Amino acid sequence: MSRYESPAYQVLEKDGDFEIRRYEPYYTAAVDQSGLSEDGGFSQVFDFISGNNVSHEKIAMTVPVINQKKGDRITTEFVMPSMYSLENLPKPNNPNIELKKIEGSITASVTFSGTVHEKEVRHYEEILTEWLTKKNAKARGEFRLARYNSPFSLPFMRRNEVLIDIEI
Repeated sequence: MSRYESPAYQVLEKDGDFEIRRYEPYYTAAVDQSGLSEDGGFSQVFDFISGNNVSHEKIAMTVPVINQKKGDRITTEFVMPSMYSLENLPKPNNPNIELKKIEGSITASVTFSGTVHEKEVRHYEEILTEWLTKKNAKARGEFRLARYNSPFSLPFMRRNEVLIDIEI
């Protein structure tokens, strides 16, 4: 069990490294960037939760850190603790940070360990897509990458997931 809070969800089905989950709504602080290897988005959102906001309020770290593909861009998003909503989250000083509500969803996931590179993410997107095809489930939207560990964690101990919302 992680010492950090994460979005609330219920596992509806488990099949090895694959799961289908029902997520409750949650909020994120997001920065748009050009690729997975760019770390500027992480630094900007970390700065926001460290107190660079209009209230100078420190916000607890949560997991996972999410990367969401948006066309040829990628967002880096920190999940906000459940005590917050869009109404009571401190406003960012940085105009690049967007506060977002993520609606509840039915989401398929595949979990893997190791370091994250574009090639691995694409591989896990493919195997998640194949698993969903076998289940006659239809993907809705873009895939997301979720990372649960510090970059200082040993690669074999890292938990990563590729997530996609589905229609049922």
